[in-house]
Amino acid sequence: MGHDVVVASGPEVTAATISLVDVLVVGADQVREKSEWFSRLRAQIRAAEVSVLGMASSTDDEEVSPLLEIGVDDYLVAPFHPRDVRARVELLERRSYAFMRRQTHEESARGEIERLAAIIQTQNDIALAGLDLDVVMRLISERAMILCGAGGAAVGLIEGEEMYYRVCTGYSSQFQGARIPVGSTMAGSSVLRGEVMRSDDTERDPRVNAPVARRHKIRSMLNVPLKRDNQTVGVLSIVAQVPYAFVDSDERTLELMAGLLGAAMGNAAEHAAKQALMTEVASIVTALQESQHLFDSFLNNNPSLAYMKDEAGRRVFANEPFRRFFGLPPGVDVSTIPDESIMPPETVAHLHEQDDLAFKSGQPSVSESIIPTPDGEPRQFLTYRFIARDSSGRRFLGGVAFDITERKAAEEALRRSEESFRALIEGSPEAIFVHRGGPLLYVNPAACAFLRLPANELVGRSLLDFVFPEDRTVAAGTLDGLPSRGAPRVREIRFQPPTGGVMTAEISSLRLVFAGQPATLVSARDLTERRQIQARLVVADRLASVGTLAAGVAHEINNPLAFVISNLSFLTEELHAISALLPAGRLDELEEVLEETNEGVNRVRLIVQDLKTFSRGDEEQPTAVDLNRVINSALALARGELRHRATVVKDVNEVPLVEGSEARLGQVVLNLLINAAHAIPQGQSDKNEIRVSLRPENDHAVIEVRDTGCGMSAEVLSRIFDPFFTTKPVGVGTGLGLSICHGIITGFGGEISATSEVGKGSTFRISLPAYRKTRLNKTG
Repeated sequence: MGHDVVVASGPEVTAATISLVDVLVVGADQVREKSEWFSRLRAQIRAAEVSVLGMASSTDDEEVSPLLEIGVDDYLVAPFHPRDVRARVELLERRSYAFMRRQTHEESARGEIERLAAIIQTQNDIALAGLDLDVVMRLISERAMILCGAGGAAVGLIEGEEMYYRVCTGYSSQFQGARIPVGSTMAGSSVLRGEVMRSDDTERDPRVNAPVARRHKIRSMLNVPLKRDNQTVGVLSIVAQVPYAFVDSDERTLELMAGLLGAAMGNAAEHAAKQALMTEVASIVTALQESQHLFDSFLNNNPSLAYMKDEAGRRVFANEPFRRFFGLPPGVDVSTIPDESIMPPETVAHLHEQDDLAFKSGQPSVSESIIPTPDGEPRQFLTYRFIARDSSGRRFLGGVAFDITERKAAEEALRRSEESFRALIEGSPEAIFVHRGGPLLYVNPAACAFLRLPANELVGRSLLDFVFPEDRTVAAGTLDGLPSRGAPRVREIRFQPPTGGVMTAEISSLRLVFAGQPATLVSARDLTERRQIQARLVVADRLASVGTLAAGVAHEINNPLAFVISNLSFLTEELHAISALLPAGRLDELEEVLEETNEGVNRVRLIVQDLKTFSRGDEEQPTAVDLNRVINSALALARGELRHRATVVKDVNEVPLVEGSEARLGQVVLNLLINAAHAIPQGQSDKNEIRVSLRPENDHAVIEVRDTGCGMSAEVLSRIFDPFFTTKPVGVGTGLGLSICHGIITGFGGEISATSEVGKGSTFRISLPAYRKTRLNKTG
């Protein structure tokens, strides 16, 4: 329980033993058997004011009576619970300490006059110590420790959230210079509450951190707040190693000492403040002088024209650049020189108007004005106006004017350059994109058409978002404008617009300054049309070569074919003539062979005819053709092929007449309808559709034939206009139909193209120019 214990029995208990203890614990059996030792020591026990605690095994008279006979102060009955023992020991301790305090009080009452005399002497000593706070604090700590009979004293000051022990004496020297959180100590609580706090026994005071007090052997503590100018700034503390060391007179003494220290601290602080104020005033005067010098130096070496006016419009200050600009003599009083004497009337009127507006609004303003030099050269100035006040509150107008003549000229030149640049970029047929390594900053109209999106949907997105996924790695190095060594600056990249499809473009990039910051400009040229032209040129060259070959082959075959056809006709006639002379059925087999031979020869004749058609030039003079009539005619001719395979849908709009031949164009449409029908199996007309549409488009008429047939692969689609290429079985098609259609359409200045997807059908598109009434006559 935190007490030292001395164990002795019978004769071992002596007067020396009694002097070591505060509480004597005796058992009832010891009193019964050896009562003579207690009687012998009774006088020593009373003289030492030692409390006696008896211990009985039961409440029986034979157990309790011996204890009462020897006059125990209290007794306990078995079983002896620790809490009961602690309560009895504490009670007896309090009685002992109360006796001690009474004695101390009687002694202190006799020495109260000496204590007051000591406090007065302390006050005189503080006055002699001057304003050195460390000396004053140590003096008060030592006197407080002596007057209150303490083992140690300390002065703690509040610094932020910590208690700083600035001066410590006696047993408290161990805390010298320590910094402890304010809320963690009883001394800190005294400061926070602003009230005196005393602990008679730290072991039993819940306000005290008992483990810390025990570690530093502190049993009694008295804390008095230090106040300066009615504000708590610290604490004066005294401590003792025994409990109940301090009484009420000690509290009053420590409060008086704390008052003396607080007054001394106030005097020192006031003196320090006066010294600081004097130092600050001196510094301010010096700073003002330096500031004035710097201000004058700054204004006089600044290229701007600076001035100040009072509310009457008189100029009370002008810097050196102002004087030089207007040619004013050095040292002249500017308040005596009116504006009218140094500037034209119209300039003065404009400046006065701006000055008046600034005075009336009281707000800073900025304006531009033209002020001529004394030689008459006009200069453009940007003037900042503001209101300033002196110490008495008078208002002045401050003005700072910057010569912006050269800047305005440069801005105008830059504006014209930017307008030219923007007009060039906006009108460029190439797609232009500008970025700084990420989101697009600018796109021209061609770029919007290129990606088929408006500008507000492109700006802010990365150009890589529209690049074909497989080309993004290659494109990244070119789009940033910093190609690696040896890498070309121009690349072909595939793009994938949001609307669908893939197109190939030639891109290049370069670094430039855009909106005042480095950026990258990327230009893109759509190669789709070029590739189509190249493909058409290849096809045309191929068709020309094949046409030349076809013309020769047709000519060479046609002559012997004429003999074969003539001879077959003769044989047929002769065979019919002699058939009556022979038995019946004798020539049946010969007639079948001859009929098959005639079919084969006719087949050859048709192929030769197609070759001649394919190879010969356009000898017909184009005329105005009504495509609506052409479509109706072709549909009528193909009705037999179409009705068992698909539902025919006609979507015809009014279109202009086109240049061409009605028969040749009808041949083309009929061929496309027959091909569409052959792409659809028979017997499913209700599940398939062939749609023929006619619509105008940019001075052209467009015919589309769309089917829901089997479709074509990309490889087949790329060769459909090649001569003799066909996917039909041998003997069903010659592979010349679409080649002839291609030649007819291009011969009339039109275009024919196709799109297809396997399993979803095909679409053939014909575009023909509108008929021109004024034509050049062909010669040759």
